[in-house]
Amino acid sequence: MVKAPLLEVRDLSTGFYTERGVFKAVEGVSFTVNHGEILGVVGESGCGKSVTSQSILRLYDEKHQAFYSGQILFKGEDILRIPPGRMRQYRGQHIAMVFQDALSALNPVFTVGDQIAETLRIHKNIRGKELRNRAVEMLRLVGIPDPSRRISQFPHELSGGMRQRVMIAIALACEPQLLIADEPTTALDVTIQAQIMDLIIDLNRRFNMGVILITHDLAVVAEACRRVVVMYLGQVVEEAPVDELFDNPRHPYTRGLLKSIPHIHGSSAERLYMIPGTVPLLDQIPPGCRFAGRCPLAGDSCFKEVQELERFSEQHRVRCRKAAEGEGA
Repeated sequence: MVKAPLLEVRDLSTGFYTERGVFKAVEGVSFTVNHGEILGVVGESGCGKSVTSQSILRLYDEKHQAFYSGQILFKGEDILRIPPGRMRQYRGQHIAMVFQDALSALNPVFTVGDQIAETLRIHKNIRGKELRNRAVEMLRLVGIPDPSRRISQFPHELSGGMRQRVMIAIALACEPQLLIADEPTTALDVTIQAQIMDLIIDLNRRFNMGVILITHDLAVVAEACRRVVVMYLGQVVEEAPVDELFDNPRHPYTRGLLKSIPHIHGSSAERLYMIPGTVPLLDQIPPGCRFAGRCPLAGDSCFKEVQELERFSEQHRVRCRKAAEGEGA
């Protein structure tokens, strides 16, 4: 018997009400996350990765400036349809998130111990000495030395790597089944980046926790993930197992991302490949294929006809007519 996915996102769209009108930042996004799986989500800035992840937790609810459509099934329940009070129970307890910038995400006027304790107090109803002991235990779990002393410190007193570990400790305090890590190594040096990624991989294996890893670093995806979703301008343009995607990328955008990775054996004089152009603004989304204006394979039909996400193989989906026809392989 095949186990149902932990998370199933079906045709998710997220839009925002602005002074210039309504703009959809995410449109028709679908993917699954299985129990114990690390799913990579990649793409340039502005491709909708963070909006997708924050939509899963409905973090735009309080602003009343966003709307969602589609389904987000967590263990079979559509959490887009549940009332706000129940959704607050999901956040932190069942689904947790690690944000890009820990210094901005952490509250500067509370100690790190207070911020871990808040999650435990709200969701687990833990009080008193046990609350402090659990907070110390969480800091120890994420590898912070001398946690009994660090628990009384404020975020600005910690290094960038330690702050990121505190964020992970807060996220894991209630033992969630799904962790969303939104570029968790941004602004950290390469040594600390490796340590944080090793920590996430270790915790994923230890707790059989599903992870959505949002990153720009395809080398991290190759090391940590089982499957990868490639997003461009609010849509999924390719999805495949990691090995298959790296060995046989089908979408021209995916190929461009892979060609942009520096190679250790490359010449120092060799120019790094760069995808021409930039991601269009949401009020400038072109008709037809959204990548056509930057694509070396684009024909006349690509600028006019919308391309759906289709199966290239059993586990490989791609949104490109040229890929389906075998061009540019």
